[in-house]
Amino acid sequence: MKEFLALAALGLLATASAFAADPTPEQQAMMEKMNKAATPGPQHAILAKMAGEWTATVKFLMDPSQPWQETVGTSVVTTLMDGRYIQESNTATMMGMPFSGMGVTGYDNVIGKYVSTWIDNMGTGIMTSTGTADASGKVISWNGVMSDPMTGKPSKARMVTTVVDDSRHTFEMYSTPPGAKKEMKTMTIEYVRK
Repeated sequence: MKEFLALAALGLLATASAFAADPTPEQQAMMEKMNKAATPGPQHAILAKMAGEWTATVKFLMDPSQPWQETVGTSVVTTLMDGRYIQESNTATMMGMPFSGMGVTGYDNVIGKYVSTWIDNMGTGIMTSTGTADASGKVISWNGVMSDPMTGKPSKARMVTTVVDDSRHTFEMYSTPPGAKKEMKTMTIEYVRK
């Protein structure tokens, strides 16, 4: 794998050098598209403002016939790749067990959507999501897919991230839990900057 990455990097370097020497109009147009796709914009700036350490109050519903459960954890958000992405690392206690989770979120300039992945120690799958923002840019509506351990099949979830201000934001998840007949809110996380 390392050899492949090294060869790919050399190939890109050689291609870039060839383009730089005397690019054709097609090569110039390709370089402009690649540059536009790689340049962070206002959506990336919104994400970058989330960098820092947060107290995360999590309320979750495992079974619609049972009361909501609550835990308080810590979330640390850092920027990656010169502001193109953010990484969230979360620690808490859930159902009496240590919980740790990590997500990477960005904005894909090519498809014009927010993109996200999430992993945690409560499973072995990777949740992937895409999202779009409202006109204010402060409310992102997500659609995600994850593996459902109860059915063994992919399960869909809808999420909403709301940026209240630079010191507070919320995350809400809606899904259809076992025993429910329709979608319902199954999780809320309130983030307050430390």
